[in-house]
Amino acid sequence: MKKTIYKCVLPLLICILLSGCWDRTEINDIAFVVSSAIDKKKDQYRVAMQIPLVGQLGGQTGGGGGTAGSKTWYVDSASGTTIREANNKLQTSLSRTINTSHRRTVIIGEDMARDGVAPVFDILTRNPQNRLTALILVSRGEARDILNTDVQLEQFPAEMIRELAIIATSRPVFLSRFMSDLVEIGSDPYAPVISASKTKPGGKGKSNLKIDGLAIFKKDRLMDIFKDEHMTATLMLLNQARQPEFIVDLPNQMGQASIQLQKSNASFHAAEKNGKLSMTIEIRAKGIIMENQSTYETRENDQYYIIQKALNRTIKKDVISTVHRLQKLKADPAGFQDRTIRSTATTKNLLKKEWEEVYKDMEVHVVPIVTIEQGGVLYKTISH
Repeated sequence: MKKTIYKCVLPLLICILLSGCWDRTEINDIAFVVSSAIDKKKDQYRVAMQIPLVGQLGGQTGGGGGTAGSKTWYVDSASGTTIREANNKLQTSLSRTINTSHRRTVIIGEDMARDGVAPVFDILTRNPQNRLTALILVSRGEARDILNTDVQLEQFPAEMIRELAIIATSRPVFLSRFMSDLVEIGSDPYAPVISASKTKPGGKGKSNLKIDGLAIFKKDRLMDIFKDEHMTATLMLLNQARQPEFIVDLPNQMGQASIQLQKSNASFHAAEKNGKLSMTIEIRAKGIIMENQSTYETRENDQYYIIQKALNRTIKKDVISTVHRLQKLKADPAGFQDRTIRSTATTKNLLKKEWEEVYKDMEVHVVPIVTIEQGGVLYKTISH
């Protein structure tokens, strides 16, 4: 009889020791952050966060953050002498617990980036809730304004920011990758630049977001923002260009042609000549003529190869100009230092010198080997 009682009572006693759900957190008590923006004004850091309003998401049949009468997202911000203090102040104004484990993007304001992004990575790497798979971008002007843009194609701005960051380069710039370039010797970080703009449908237009540059860093400080041909050439040096296009001025003032590169690869060869570093950059690519506004024919003949030679000259000019600009900034996103260290054609005497001096005097030789594979079905311009 006693054994039977023990068998019944013992499981009940064990149940008392079980934790159950005493420390549970209801999902309704959590504020999931999908994007953060960090700005700096004088000695104050300002942190802004975007939080989806789950109750509003079901009412949207398409995109358009605030176009259906009520927004599907909420943005709030707070300032402090440190980023952590700003985060704490922000928490006091929210009825839900901040959770950053689902954060997709981190946007750093231009002023903050020029002052140095080291404080951002200090706080991001200490809390395991902060995932380093979030994408990093630099904003023109204040980063908080990017989060407040009423985008038209997505349900909230963070989703559009993420999509734009992914297509900006062949390999997206995650926080982990940026941080790796930041702490390792041999290359400097870079990140896409995002800005708010107006759409142009006619009439007043609406707000929108776009990638309009590439942020070039020296260690943790933003040095410059590259646009147009310098942005394209830098991405080609990084092997990160996603189908770049070139508008080529053809000889004898006979018009222009637009050519898209489908595949491109940059390889580097570092050597030492007369005590100086000589860097040969070989660029191989295949292109397609997308538009021909010239009198040249695009079938395989002498005129076809004239267009191809003009494309190679344009690429060579843009790459040399871009490398010279990087040398003036003393920034090295392409990893010339790392390639020099690894090269067997350089001496120890060269490697003993300060890299900035070596980099400043580096000779650049660009060898473009670009072939046009397709000229299109219409090989002759109709207007000529």
